[in-house]
Amino acid sequence: MKRMKKLLTGLLTLGMTLSMMTMTAFAADPSAKMPTIDTDKTGTVTIHKYTSGNGMGSVGNGTEADPGDFPTGAEPLKGAGFTLYQVEDKGGMEAYYKADPKDLPDVSEYVEPDGTIKKAYIGNATSEGLTDKSGTATFSNLELGFYVVIETTVPDAVTIPMKPFLLSVPMTTTDGSDWLYDIHVYPKNETGYGKISLEKTGVKDDEKISGATFALQKKSDADGKWINITKQSTAQGDDTGAALSLTTNNEGKITIEGLSKGEYRLIETFVGDGYIMDGATAYVFKVNADSSITYGTETNANITINVTNERPDLTKKVQKKNGGTWGMDADYSIGDEIPYKITVDVPKNITKLKTFTVTDTPTNLKDNLSSIKITCDGTPVVVEAYSTEALGADGFTIKFTPAQMEAYKGKQLVITYNATLKDTAFNTTAGNRNTAKLEYSKNITPNTTDDPDNPNKDKEEGKNTIENSTVVYTFAVKIEKTGEDGTTPLKDVKFDLYQEVDAETTGAITGASVPAGLDNAKFWKKIDTLTTDASGIATHNGLSNGTYYLVETKTNDGYNLLKKPIEVILNVQYTTITKTESAWVEDTNGQKQVKSEITETTFTSADSTTQQGIKVQKVINKKGFTLPTTGGIGTFVFTFAGIAMMAAAVILLITGKKKKAE
Repeated sequence: MKRMKKLLTGLLTLGMTLSMMTMTAFAADPSAKMPTIDTDKTGTVTIHKYTSGNGMGSVGNGTEADPGDFPTGAEPLKGAGFTLYQVEDKGGMEAYYKADPKDLPDVSEYVEPDGTIKKAYIGNATSEGLTDKSGTATFSNLELGFYVVIETTVPDAVTIPMKPFLLSVPMTTTDGSDWLYDIHVYPKNETGYGKISLEKTGVKDDEKISGATFALQKKSDADGKWINITKQSTAQGDDTGAALSLTTNNEGKITIEGLSKGEYRLIETFVGDGYIMDGATAYVFKVNADSSITYGTETNANITINVTNERPDLTKKVQKKNGGTWGMDADYSIGDEIPYKITVDVPKNITKLKTFTVTDTPTNLKDNLSSIKITCDGTPVVVEAYSTEALGADGFTIKFTPAQMEAYKGKQLVITYNATLKDTAFNTTAGNRNTAKLEYSKNITPNTTDDPDNPNKDKEEGKNTIENSTVVYTFAVKIEKTGEDGTTPLKDVKFDLYQEVDAETTGAITGASVPAGLDNAKFWKKIDTLTTDASGIATHNGLSNGTYYLVETKTNDGYNLLKKPIEVILNVQYTTITKTESAWVEDTNGQKQVKSEITETTFTSADSTTQQGIKVQKVINKKGFTLPTTGGIGTFVFTFAGIAMMAAAVILLITGKKKKAE
């Protein structure tokens, strides 16, 4: 019994095991008394296919092994195909057994150097038998004779296929005392599985992209179609083992193990944070028989596929007044022409996109379409690459044509234009927004005709969006007009509001046209005429920071007009607070990022009379003397008094002379 156990342990062996089994049978002493072969019987061959394992034996005896005696690591291998070719019938077999052992046949007599059966024996083939999930394939009702066993279908997990071997049906027992008609053989293959890694980064700053998903597909040898693989390969075949992780981790990596030999491809199916999913590009690689990986021109045991995703960008800025710096906020007056600038980073795969559109939506502003200019590296963008149209009453849309933007991929476009601040502008901390938006294709989808197996074939284009806003603030001057007591409001008092301007300013005046009190050598523009209400208040909104002058042109009866203009200085400091992080969130059909989202604005001023952007200017009028009207009774009185005084003077003069003469 111990001897039998030892033999069973050696049943898992290389292809040569079977030739050794045969030789064991052939080597029996021909002079010894042999049992007679029952030529009326047929034989059965059961092939047990296992993966390699530790401690494999090198000798088999044709009997069925006890599974408990199998070495560690040996697993049933499904899908291996075997074909038996009869190369000698029972007569030829008996002749060999009666001959001297040195004349016994060798398998090389029947197979070609490449391991295929010689042409003379092709017609003697059995039907191919495939091993099932238990790793067995059985051939029944075999005529007696010699058979060559060839592995005609090699599972992808097998790295070294079994060598052809010669089998006798029947074969002798180990001690040569009997014949075995039901034969069990245990050929062994070397199996191995490939491993590959993928690393995903963003186009800027080598950002690691986590949460991106991929589909793994294997090319079918049967029809060339691509089959989805979601699990590791095992001895039972492809896609039968542990689930594969096909989502990038925090380091942007995926590692895939347990791949049997064959041709594979990885295709991206999802990517977040506004990146463009390239679902049409396949990263094809091959797992070789020795478990190495071939990707492109490189073959190595350890291969990493580097995948870079593209993501465009958009930034909007407004120029400070009078040619100042560019930023996200500024202050202007109603009617001013305000310069804006939008920069757009173009992705390198721009020509694969279907949508790439910039829109501008102003609030209390009107865009000047004729002022729009688009440049790249200081040179105008060709007109074939875009079209411009109005968006509503005040905004615009620029539709780029991706197919015409080859020259601009990976570069930055600069869009400049002017907008006029309308008379509806707010003078609150909310300000007057101008929002630019870039809308672009979320997914690059495949051509379903060229690639019908692509997992993205039915995916919609989708659209990602980037928004960026600027804000223009305006302020106000508020007049509080009272009498000389400082409390009595004066109604219907009129003031003209002036500001010094450049000579080229439309409506500017100078010289004799300038009101008294203003420097007539300078240029001035009348902004508005203000009239106080019953509360003595008049307000003008929509002013930028600067110095203004109030010229009183009419006051109440009994009050004197102001002798000179009142200087009003607006110097409001504004602090715009935005979100510290612009996160990408799911939108209607893609993802959206709102950059520099304004959450709060505060107004401050060193002048205590300026609050929340409103400068309060108190103006007091004083009463004057009442002068008589020309031709009235008052003139007569003064004339009469004057004559009387002159007469008195004459009388005094005559009287004085008279006294002197005496």
